[in-house]
Amino acid sequence: MSQTTIPNTPDIAELVAVAADELIVGRQLLSPVYDDQGLLLLAAGNVITSDFKRLLHQRGNGSCQVHKADADQIRLSQVVVEAAQNLTLDIQVTNQLDKLIESGLLAVSNTGTAVKDRLVFHGRKAYDIDRHAVLQDQRQAASESVSNLMRESLQGKTVNSKAVTQMATQFLCDLSDDADALIDVAMQASRDETLSEHCMKMATLGMAIGVEMGLDEENCKKICIAGLVHDWGMAAVECELRLEKRILTQHEMFAIRKHPIYTVNMLERMPGIPSVVPMVVYQVHEQPNGRGYPRARSGNRIHLFSRILAVADCYAALTSPRPHRPAMMPYAAMESVVRMAQMKQLDPDIVRAFLKVMTLFPIGSYVVLNDGQVARVIRRQQADYTKPIVQVIQDAAGQPVATETDSAVIDLSQNSHRIVQALPTPGRQEVGWQKALQHIQRPFV
Repeated sequence: MSQTTIPNTPDIAELVAVAADELIVGRQLLSPVYDDQGLLLLAAGNVITSDFKRLLHQRGNGSCQVHKADADQIRLSQVVVEAAQNLTLDIQVTNQLDKLIESGLLAVSNTGTAVKDRLVFHGRKAYDIDRHAVLQDQRQAASESVSNLMRESLQGKTVNSKAVTQMATQFLCDLSDDADALIDVAMQASRDETLSEHCMKMATLGMAIGVEMGLDEENCKKICIAGLVHDWGMAAVECELRLEKRILTQHEMFAIRKHPIYTVNMLERMPGIPSVVPMVVYQVHEQPNGRGYPRARSGNRIHLFSRILAVADCYAALTSPRPHRPAMMPYAAMESVVRMAQMKQLDPDIVRAFLKVMTLFPIGSYVVLNDGQVARVIRRQQADYTKPIVQVIQDAAGQPVATETDSAVIDLSQNSHRIVQALPTPGRQEVGWQKALQHIQRPFV
């Protein structure tokens, strides 16, 4: 194979601007990366990391200059416009889905035992460090796989469904073994704002909700698979439109709201995927109050799996930064989800199940206790979602605490401690619910 010559000094004509959010973590650079002034940021041969993306954001405009030879390899968006132009919509497919929805054949029933019956609950036990590290490695590898599958689909290739089916099986196994640890790892993906990472979070949260609602293994896997592929059509939306910071026009929002239809058509090139999945992804953005899209369905005319994934999608989106708004603190995002359920934008029954999965102070979030100690929420408390299990990381004087000790883990339902304040995640620019109202123009699409 011939190798591309790496320039010793930046040739402006050979460089293209790439937003930090587009960079795919784990991809190796063939050429150096520069800032807008030609200053070297990352040498050739290095691997893109989450830390590098974060540093780009901290520098100001959140973008860098890369050699054209690298662009196709380190971001997904290089093929977006061309793929969108070549992606023809099979209206017959969506018409078939509409007829199926109108027929009322949306009932979900279990054929096996509920997964919830075999969940392992670990009480106030802290995470196993080695197992947690394994889950992190698995998540990164799965995210890369989803990104590659999405790229192949955009290029018009036939995609093997075996990969996402295997992911769903592995995720369900990990969830059964330690649901709290898997959710904690999944939500850490919010540091990498890619479509594949968002799909990973949605799949994990959606599956966890399905388990909480008493669904069996096959149904939970179908939710997970639908979550993994549900947003692929967003990659067919023009990148500049997805990353626009201003309020979008009605015409521009219409273009974005076509993405479920793009996804359905992409799934036509994915033989072996469960037959219910295209219907589910088609309806994820519908709302119980009939104000969603693409067909403004309401109530039970929206598939249960779609209503489940809509809750997961909302929370995952709100806790992640977007070009037009900052991320919300986990507690503020949960508060917003509850408010949306009150307005029937989300299914209230599913939001109640989600509260039991994540607790009111979501897994992974940071809180202050009534004695001044700072703690991290690590596990749900089955009997009361307002009193999770936390791990103290800082004493009342602001000094670090030995987190590996048993005394650092507190079950708030079993003692006098209580949460008095929710904190933003260290190192991230997160805002509370009231502050977010100043920024939110389109909280999720």
